[in-house]
Amino acid sequence: MKKLIVILIVFIVSFQAKSQDVLIPDEVKTYIQSRVNNQVNVGIVVGYIDGQNIDYYSFGNTAIKDGTPVNKNSVFEIGSISKTFTTTILALKVNSGEMSLNDPISKYLPETVKVPTKNGKEITLQHLATHTSALPRMPDNMAPKDVNNPFADYTYKQLYSFISNYELTRDIGVFSEYSNLGMGLLGHILELQSGQTFEELVIQHIANPLQMDDTRIVLTQQMQIRLAKGHAGLSETNNWDIITLAGAGGIRSTTSDMVKYIQANLNCASGNTPLDKAMQLAHQSTFKSEEQRIEMALAWHIENGKFLMHNGATGGYCAMSAIDKADKKGVIVLTNSNENVDAIAIKLMVPSYPLQPVKPSIAKMMAKKIKDSNIDEAIMFYKDAKVSQANTFNFDIDQLNTLGYQFLEEDQKEIALALFKLNVAQFPEASNPYDSLGEAYLKSGEQTLAITNYKKSLALNPANDNARDVLKSLDVVLEEVVISSEILKTYVGKYQLAPDFFITISTNDGRLFLQATNQSKFEIYPSEVNQFYLKVVEAKVEFKPNKEGKINQMILFQNGQVLPGQRVE
Repeated sequence: MKKLIVILIVFIVSFQAKSQDVLIPDEVKTYIQSRVNNQVNVGIVVGYIDGQNIDYYSFGNTAIKDGTPVNKNSVFEIGSISKTFTTTILALKVNSGEMSLNDPISKYLPETVKVPTKNGKEITLQHLATHTSALPRMPDNMAPKDVNNPFADYTYKQLYSFISNYELTRDIGVFSEYSNLGMGLLGHILELQSGQTFEELVIQHIANPLQMDDTRIVLTQQMQIRLAKGHAGLSETNNWDIITLAGAGGIRSTTSDMVKYIQANLNCASGNTPLDKAMQLAHQSTFKSEEQRIEMALAWHIENGKFLMHNGATGGYCAMSAIDKADKKGVIVLTNSNENVDAIAIKLMVPSYPLQPVKPSIAKMMAKKIKDSNIDEAIMFYKDAKVSQANTFNFDIDQLNTLGYQFLEEDQKEIALALFKLNVAQFPEASNPYDSLGEAYLKSGEQTLAITNYKKSLALNPANDNARDVLKSLDVVLEEVVISSEILKTYVGKYQLAPDFFITISTNDGRLFLQATNQSKFEIYPSEVNQFYLKVVEAKVEFKPNKEGKINQMILFQNGQVLPGQRVE
């Protein structure tokens, strides 16, 4: 399975220094070049603002095959930075008296929608705008026809159904948990209130006043011509068409347009237009938690009490924005790859921030060996290099996976199969290599081997819905695991995995939940008795009984780590 990213959680770092450079320094340019040359990113464009000065830098191409150089007018998906547009429009409505941050969301939704409440408290617009609504990150009733364009066929009817049937697992307004669902719902509420589409609202209230002609939900003909194709690793991937939840991440834009947007946010305090005042409101601190070490404005994340920031990602793109209003500095970084570019933006805002050297991609060397010789010679080179040059090249799990897909898409199935087999051998405990190998076998007409590998992938990661869907399409019967409420209650308790790190297990209405120290609460799902998995990350937990049969230990499996924890409560 190709690497797939859901709209990204914002990445928080500690800003402690001020930039002294007006222009983009050579160190950053060299770093960007190394990322592209080593196939970490396909193309990167940066817009940097220091007072009245603007500097652009671009490197790489609009596509890994037959692409043209990217520039400030190349079109990218900006992912979750769209959320700041959503809350700016909300602020406009609040300032005009049309809406109030304290309005319950039920005021705007159809009467047929049953909005969940908790302990007598209702979800308000402010809760949606600060991720404190207690709604989950994503709705669980998405069943995309195309997993590479997962939002395209999600409907308002499905959205209403999920909201009406969801039971909140924690109190409203006390905890900030990033929710694409909540922000997408806020965008839709703005549609209902105004009678306009979310795109029409963006164009009317933000794009037109700032002359951002290339900022849209639906690509115009001219934007299509200048589109930088999205990439998952080395493979071109589909654009994400986000309509129903557009307010969460549906906007496409250019670096040139986004510089205008960042400038408007930087200078709003000195202006008196409705948009200036809306941005001022959107920047105000609205939620702060010492326990979570988080401070939120409306969608914007506040760091060190002064920096506003938001990043984002879709299937083939990543983006990062940061603003320092006091020093009139801002940055926007866009890439047509699913490898985040946060470090570039941070470095420009904080010159003391260290950029980690980029290792050359082993996939690039493998591709050359295959071209110059053959796949067998390339595999021998890989195995030798991993021993003798382990610290020279990037050998991570995605290197062979993305290279394998490159050959699979070129219908060179034998080479693709060899690469996926090698990846399975190198990462035998990872789910994704087996999924990819299963896909290659399926495309080669070897259904039995495909089923074997998809089953192995699903066993390693029961949250792999792609493997599950493929197996079902092949008429493979998958046993659904159901654990009784009585057994679920035996897992409830607090488990200590480190001196200051605990995991609390709770149950509610026949469902089991996990919450780590200073983190959000997530539902976990049974793969078999005593074994559960998470859907938000690739992780599993196993509960261990003592000789008397009582659960007294929990083991967390994540990122190759095995972390046991004793039950303390």
